[in-house]
Amino acid sequence: MFLAGQKVGKYQILRSLGSGGFGAVFLAKDTWLNILVAIKVPHKQTIELFKLLKESRLQAALDHPNIVRMIAAEKENKIFFMVMEYIKGRSLEKVLDEKKILSCPQATEYVLQMVSAVSHAHASKIVHRDIRPSNIMIADQDGKVKITDFGTSVWLHNVPYASTRIGSPPYMAPEQFQGKATFRSDIYSIGCVYYEMLIGRPPIFDPDPFKILEKAKQGKITPPRLRNTNIPKEIDQIIMRCLSAKVEDRYQTPEEIVKEISRFKGTDSKKSEIEDIRRRIQARESRMNHRCWNCRKPLPYKANQCPYCGEKIEIH
Repeated sequence: MFLAGQKVGKYQILRSLGSGGFGAVFLAKDTWLNILVAIKVPHKQTIELFKLLKESRLQAALDHPNIVRMIAAEKENKIFFMVMEYIKGRSLEKVLDEKKILSCPQATEYVLQMVSAVSHAHASKIVHRDIRPSNIMIADQDGKVKITDFGTSVWLHNVPYASTRIGSPPYMAPEQFQGKATFRSDIYSIGCVYYEMLIGRPPIFDPDPFKILEKAKQGKITPPRLRNTNIPKEIDQIIMRCLSAKVEDRYQTPEEIVKEISRFKGTDSKKSEIEDIRRRIQARESRMNHRCWNCRKPLPYKANQCPYCGEKIEIH
């Protein structure tokens, strides 16, 4: 669509950042503001302008540190494109391609940021409908999570669900396959991504979308703790509740996930605090039990000479 070095309005195209099913993304420089931006060009340029503007308007309505910011929507030489915040980093998909799995603390931190972004979108009545590793950016500088690609997102105004069947099958809730996506469908997708970060693959993986649907409807998902025993049982339970086949059995809001994780981390931190106190007591007792071999009086920590009798102490 665009070539490196090409000038599009005030934007200088630098290079391609990749291409997906809905559009191509380029790194560009805003020559007026002297900043780097990401430009997304939809593949379908023949549809009406108001349809092309849908994604940009949805994303522009959101202002959150964990959501890629929409800067502008423009049209030059009959080509419509969106101008977005440029995130120097990699997608979670590429991170997982390299590392295969993440530690539980790292995965949990990413999930908390995803949940915060999704909670903000839901507060604006927006369902993302395509939360998956390729749509989650990880910034190089600070590791911050940024959700992007609202091309399949929808506003739920005075309707119970989004009726279009759309999304990425390995991350879709059963009701989403049936054209009844709700806010809680995003919670299912978060559970899928959480699972994949800890196991290295989505909870249900099959090239046949219909087989994924059947297994999802029947709840045929192996708990992640059975595949990776390093996963705490509390995190295992959180993931499996996100992945409940029935909408009513899932967390009803993203905030509930945060509360569950916070409760787990609080319990964990208390245990760590108690263990730290025990270690200090043991260290203190160990120091008190260290006595001079000559006069048998207690020695100061790491002393090389007894302060009472003057005998030299050998440190082992």
